[in-house]
Amino acid sequence: MTTEIVRVSEVMTSHLVYLHADTSAREAAETLTRHRVHGAPVLGEDKSVVGVVSKTDLLDARNYPKDREAVVGDLMTHIVLAVRTTDPLMLAVRLMVNEDVHRALVMNEDGTLAGVVAPMDVLRALAKGLPIGDPSHVESMEYVNLAWVGKNE
Repeated sequence: MTTEIVRVSEVMTSHLVYLHADTSAREAAETLTRHRVHGAPVLGEDKSVVGVVSKTDLLDARNYPKDREAVVGDLMTHIVLAVRTTDPLMLAVRLMVNEDVHRALVMNEDGTLAGVVAPMDVLRALAKGLPIGDPSHVESMEYVNLAWVGKNE
């Protein structure tokens, strides 16, 4: 008897808090705090993902000159790593561990943003006794590297 493993789409958060690249660092920090999240995807003008920003990234705004307010686009991480909705949850776990990130973006097959998987989502799945899979089953699978050339080199 084989047990079907949990897919990313089954545990991801789909009601997202997201920011725009031109949002001020102050407004971004207020938004993240208000929604009780530690980071969010950053969308460009065409609503595609252009980065990820965390509260830690926003601390860098303190180093900006007084005459210039930092915006999310200045502070975000430009390299975005993601998994697909159909991927096994263990692949998202592997991404977060191997890349030392606190969230994995989840993309639909058409490349649009579907959601986010955070460590708490994985813990909830484990607490429910869901079969999240064996790490050895995803070793040969690749997560999506949505790399944008940017300031974070």
